[in-house]
Amino acid sequence: MKDLLRIMIFLSIILLVFFYFDSPISENETLEAPKTVDPLPAQDLVEKSLGVERPSEGISVYIGKPTETWTADYGKPDRIEPSAFGYEWWVYNSSLSHYTMAGVKEGEIVQVYTAGTATDASPFHIGQSLDEIYRFTIIENEITVKYGTSIYTFSLRGEDINKQLLVSFEGVYAQLYLDEESKTLQAVRFMNAETLIRHRPYDMMYSGDLLTEENPSSSLQRSIDEANAKQVIDLTNVYRLHHQRKPLVEYPAVTMIARTHSQAIAKQQFSSEETELPDLEKRLADARIGFEEAGENTATQYFDAAETVHGWSNSDGHKDTLLSDSFNKIGVGVFGKFYTQIFLYQEPTNGKTQ
Repeated sequence: MKDLLRIMIFLSIILLVFFYFDSPISENETLEAPKTVDPLPAQDLVEKSLGVERPSEGISVYIGKPTETWTADYGKPDRIEPSAFGYEWWVYNSSLSHYTMAGVKEGEIVQVYTAGTATDASPFHIGQSLDEIYRFTIIENEITVKYGTSIYTFSLRGEDINKQLLVSFEGVYAQLYLDEESKTLQAVRFMNAETLIRHRPYDMMYSGDLLTEENPSSSLQRSIDEANAKQVIDLTNVYRLHHQRKPLVEYPAVTMIARTHSQAIAKQQFSSEETELPDLEKRLADARIGFEEAGENTATQYFDAAETVHGWSNSDGHKDTLLSDSFNKIGVGVFGKFYTQIFLYQEPTNGKTQ
């Protein structure tokens, strides 16, 4: 009798272990953006110029140029979307290998972001090794920026050295998004001084006046959230292309679930009451959405879609989910600085997924 009891206990443990490691649902912990200190006033900041000429070719040459110059070469965008920083995003997503977004403010190009391997991001290129970047680029731990009569100094943290470098050219600044594991360039963002200052992606000190933060209306914020959700889907597929994975198809019903979850996470964070959010399996079941496998990534405090996807791509569990071959559909929902992406695999029906 005792032997039979031992066998039953042993089999129960085996079943529990099997279920745990073979679960068709994977949910990762919410990834929080690296915290930066609040901007600190300083009296002794001095403008420092490295004397590095801005690139003479590639997408960075359009910074400061009128939009007519840009459209003459790149044509009209596939989408125009708002941002939380006073500029519009012109999104070019018809080709993942050329994926590019231009930031437009008052008829001028103020930034250009690309993760497309075929886009000319001179003097850099997507997939470039970190060693090569260091060989041909002046890298400083502190970058000083002058805007108007004010001076700003950005300080790179230790973790930024292998994930998110900042490079200064004459009148143009490049943010380099790196894959920490492979030590290669994933994406690059060229921008003018104002855009860099408003984003505040690094610890910052300033002398003079601090630029005030934008406060979008509730209706504009909803449009910004929808834009960020679309861009997360775009960039998820761009990053999957980097790793030879198939693109995912958006499932609108899952996007609605993802947005509701992002909103619930935000409410939970700002509530004094302890609440437990329903897991992914229950949320999908309540919406009557069937699946073979499912996964979820969440994130908070990233200032836009590009920063969020880059964060997931440098976090092991989130990256595994983002790049998994187990999925064929995706839904993304954004609420302010709270992001949710849900992945599904559904069996194709008559050659098409449901």
